[in-house]
Formats: sequence, structure tokens, C-alpha cells
Amino acid sequence: MGWFFLLRPHMAQPLLEFQELRFAYDELKFDFGNASISSGEIVVIVGPSGAGKSTLMRLLRGELDPGAGKVIIAGKEVETRKKLLVLDETKAGWVPQLDDLQSMLSLEDNIGHHILGMDTKDKEVRVEELKAAMHLQAFGGQKVRTLSGGQRQRVSIAKAMAGSPPVLLMDESLAQLDLRTKSLILLDFKAMIKTAGCAALLVLHDPADALFVADTLWVIRGGKLVQKGKPNKIIAEPIHHEIAGLFDYINVVPKELELAGNWRDNGDYKWCYAHELPNLDTEIIETILLPKGEMRIYNYQGHRLISK
Repeated sequence: MGWFFLLRPHMAQPLLEFQELRFAYDELKFDFGNASISSGEIVVIVGPSGAGKSTLMRLLRGELDPGAGKVIIAGKEVETRKKLLVLDETKAGWVPQLDDLQSMLSLEDNIGHHILGMDTKDKEVRVEELKAAMHLQAFGGQKVRTLSGGQRQRVSIAKAMAGSPPVLLMDESLAQLDLRTKSLILLDFKAMIKTAGCAALLVLHDPADALFVADTLWVIRGGKLVQKGKPNKIIAEPIHHEIAGLFDYINVVPKELELAGNWRDNGDYKWCYAHELPNLDTEIIETILLPKGEMRIYNYQGHRLISK
């Protein structure tokens, strides 16, 4: 049996956890609190731009030194860049926003770059296993510069997994790819994580991608980890309308406005998803045809509302 397909044994302790984790950039403060990820679990971080998603990722891989708290991977506290000249990617594999592949080298050389302490034959077997897992066999021997954007991302993921890390971190690396390419990569990524039994934490640009792959969602808003749970649970019961708006069109109106629909209170406002708004007997600003059905934009007492 190859190296890649050796299942990581189930562990009672999480593979990734952080405790009372805080950080600050001058006046900008982050308080991420406590969270953990188990073996085989895929967690996706979602939140508005500037909420702190990438900051949390940098803290978890040791790139930033916490102001308070600690990060633990596979039972050991993460050492930060202040203590290490080079971050330890055997603990947390890293797929950055922009790939760091060597364009003039073959995809095999790129994948095997971080495989250490393994003889030549075993290293070749490991690389072939990762090529198979990410469906790269057809491009064997090719220089990375000849590959498409999607193929390069497959190489980046394989490279990050080459050292069998207990944790894989991925920060918006699929943002520039088309929907079909992303979905196929995420399907193969999910299968690889489940087979390897490691823990995965991703930041994805499109929340639809998050729903496609996530076992668990972490929602970051205003520098805090404000909600954790199963994707369907968070979509059904988001704690703020900004969170709901990450997943679908929403309507937000003053709380006192009388209007039919499944409205949820949110401070001085109330909100509902666009698909929950009934047809209104008022001015229709625009009707937009969709692949299934249509979307209507209403003017209701000076408020623009969306129904679909």
C-alpha cells in the first residue's frame, strides 16, 4: 500500500486547534477565540472582505505571532516565524493565493520539492500517488509553465500534501478559476482529504464553493469568529443579515415597515432571503430571466426589494 493511502488513525484530540487566539494590527484588533478541526474534517472560512480570514490563516501557519493564545497542530504548539527561519510545512501544508511553483521544473519536481527523508523509489511512488489523486497523470513530465491555471492549482495542492501534513491550509487559491474547473478540483480535493484523514481549512472566494466542499463553516465578522456549524444550519439561522448575504440575495428593511414575508429581526432592521419574499402588488423596476424562473426588482415605499 502506498504512502498516500495510509489512513491517519482516528484521534480523540483535534488535528488543529487554537485557544483564546488574539492579534492586533495597530488599532485593528482580532479576537478569534477557540475552535478545532478533527481528522478528515473540511472547514471553510467565510466572511465579508476585511473581516480577518487571511489574518487567521497566517496565525495558524505561524507566519504571524499571536498577541495572546496559542495554535496547536497534532498536539504540538505551532512555532512562529520569530522562532523559525523557515515555517514547518510538514505540520501544515500551504496552498497560497498565488502559486509558488517553479515554472521551469516539471510537475513531478514541483510536487516532490518538500518530500524529505524518503529514498528515491518511495519518493517516486509518493509523487505518482499524488498525481493520481489530483488527476495529473496525463501531464506527466511537463514543465509547469505549459499547464493551465487549473492544472497548476492541482499541482499546488499535490505539493502541499506531499509531506503528509496533518493539516492543509488553502487561502483563496481557486478564486481566478471558472466554475466547472473549481468544482472538479474541489471534488478531488475533498476525496483526497477524506482518504488521507488530515484536517483541512480553506478560505474560498465564492460561498457557493464553500457549500460544495465544507463539512463545517466558520463565519468571521469584524475580526471575530462569530458562528460555527454545519452549512445548512448557518444558512437557515445566520446570526446577522451580513452573513446571510454571503450565501444568497437578501432584502433588508427598517423593522417597522409592514410587509409580508418570512422576516427575521436584526436590531433596528429585519431581513429575508429573496426567495422568501412573496410577489408584491407594487411597481416592478426590472424583471431578470434566470436559468430557472425569474428575479424581480420591486420599488416598495422607496425600498428596492428582490424576489426570486
